[in-house]
Amino acid sequence: MKTKQRNSAVDLTDLAIGIVVLGIVVSIGAYILITARDSRLTDLPEVTTTNETIGDFGTVSSATLDNSWVNGVTTVYNESGAIIPSGNYTLSIDSVTGVGTIANTTTDYPYSWNVTYTWYNTSQVDWALYDDAATGIGEFGDWFKIITIIGVAAVVLSLIFMAFGRRGDSTSY
Repeated sequence: MKTKQRNSAVDLTDLAIGIVVLGIVVSIGAYILITARDSRLTDLPEVTTTNETIGDFGTVSSATLDNSWVNGVTTVYNESGAIIPSGNYTLSIDSVTGVGTIANTTTDYPYSWNVTYTWYNTSQVDWALYDDAATGIGEFGDWFKIITIIGVAAVVLSLIFMAFGRRGDSTSY
């Protein structure tokens, strides 16, 4: 009696290892690009925006500033021209997008505010290059999910093929 060995499905260990290595390389690359981008931020020229009108603090508790990568707030006035002391608002800056948000911490100053603030001019080529590259690699995460799903589907299919084999293929004579 001659025994024929059944061919098993393709070994997908290399695919799984490749996906893990790819994820590690992309993560390290994104970290390096974001670190290089952020280290150059304070070298950029500062621009001052004067009296930008934000929010109606009678109806909302916070409002965002028009320009990104805010460095700091210089003065804040309400619409009647009264200076709003710094203890009556907080400034928070998103570390990823640089968007500045001012939150009203008091009920003493409702209505619209006029804010004077400084921000970094991020249109410089040496900073925009790092930012665009970091953004592009950050968007790779969407594709990484798809690649992982395809890899899992391939493993499931290979297990099915290994379990049932091909029809009409005999294992022994």
